[in-house]
Amino acid sequence: MASGFAGGISLSGGACGALAAAIWLTAMDGREEGASKIGYFNNPAYSAVIDRFVESTDCEFECCEIVGRKFESIDDHAAYLREGGCSEVIEALATQ
Repeated sequence: MASGFAGGISLSGGACGALAAAIWLTAMDGREEGASKIGYFNNPAYSAVIDRFVESTDCEFECCEIVGRKFESIDDHAAYLREGGCSEVIEALATQ
């Protein structure tokens, strides 16, 4: 499932997949067996993730705007990441 976040969800150039993955991982880390799903929406951990993201992207949420292009394929996206692309965004999202 997480691979679908690449290059703006599903290589669309749209919503940043790194942000989506970070929120998903935060949700997985913070879930409690039997906890109410309503409480997830008020979780300050999500706000912290979004705040770090916004700081690292200058308030931009669209992948193609952040990186200045759309990706042609998953291989194109992987090459971009190998060359250090998105490292600042990923670092900001990984830092707590």
